[in-house]
Amino acid sequence: MPRFSRATIYLLEDINDNRYIGSTSEKNINDRLNTHRRDEREHLLGIRNRNCSSMKLDLYHCNIIPLLECNNDSATRRKWENYFMNKVYPECVNDRRFQSLDRKEYYKKNKERIKINNNKWREKNREEANEKRREWYHKNKETILQRRKELRLNNKNII
Repeated sequence: MPRFSRATIYLLEDINDNRYIGSTSEKNINDRLNTHRRDEREHLLGIRNRNCSSMKLDLYHCNIIPLLECNNDSATRRKWENYFMNKVYPECVNDRRFQSLDRKEYYKKNKERIKINNNKWREKNREEANEKRREWYHKNKETILQRRKELRLNNKNII
């Protein structure tokens, strides 16, 4: 559940006219700029693995400009971020531009990468996943056995 019901789509613009579009549910938009600065410091120190496109800007010599306030749900935020990235500021430095892909299209497009990541996660968390699976089975054992019995009875002629 989102922290706040409203979100702000914002523009970061540095002294070199580089632009970045983002969104936040922070009540004070300057808190978000400070978070970008902290994330850049942590990335440079090796604490943070991933980097954000905003790190292409001079974050210590930039302004944060609110563009729009909207509902704080991911679909609305993505829609407006996409609009500003592609229509209003197409020269922005954002690497991840939202496409209008639905889940099925996204999966088709990224199938191999998703499989690789899922396999890595499964290998890393095998014991924990097996334990959760066992717990779920024991918790739902009666329902599972009942369904199996119904399936056998309903499909007697096939089995």
